[in-house]
Amino acid sequence: MRFLRRVHAEWLLIFPRLTRTRHGVSLLGLGILLVWLSSHGLDPLAVALHAGALGAVIGAAYAAAGESDRAALGVALTHPTTPLAIATGRYLAAVVPAAGLVIATTVAVGGQPARAAAGVLAAAAVGSCALAAVLAFGSAAAVPLFLLMAGAGAIPPERLVDLAHPGVVRLAAASALELGPALWHYRDIAAGDVGAIVHALAWAGLGVLLASAMVARQRVVVHR
Repeated sequence: MRFLRRVHAEWLLIFPRLTRTRHGVSLLGLGILLVWLSSHGLDPLAVALHAGALGAVIGAAYAAAGESDRAALGVALTHPTTPLAIATGRYLAAVVPAAGLVIATTVAVGGQPARAAAGVLAAAAVGSCALAAVLAFGSAAAVPLFLLMAGAGAIPPERLVDLAHPGVVRLAAASALELGPALWHYRDIAAGDVGAIVHALAWAGLGVLLASAMVARQRVVVHR
């Protein structure tokens, strides 16, 4: 119960972030754009997946990307809490609004519950990795990750490997798309693929653990 109270205390940051920053406006703009793209040919499953993944990246950026945000984590660790509780709370603050965006856009485009579930799991997986990335590298990590998920993340890795001369960079990109959280992989969630579901849940858990390690580093910085 004590751990859950600590997580809840961090999760409460969601409300001022949504109302006093551009977080809420950014999610609204993303939702409008995806619905518009749906009317111009983007399939409903892609809408749900992009809403979850891109919304989670935006949420992670507003939850912990700023230097002041990361510095505040070190101060928070001087109080009775733990790095895992802080990381979990910030993770939920990033992912819950993205999940809400998935549901809203799915309803708007007439999608099915299975597609919404795929989008929510995509948000869970991508959000945890995005949180760890912005905690490690700051806001500089948010934009490349957003663009990766918006574009290459939806491309199956075999398309890169099948190129005549893929090169080291393309092979590395294909490996990242194969092993890491990627929207092409999570399309199978809508069809009930257990492997894709496990993949998303595994990355969600791993990302939170990595984010917890990044939070713990702030304790060292503060004590220096």
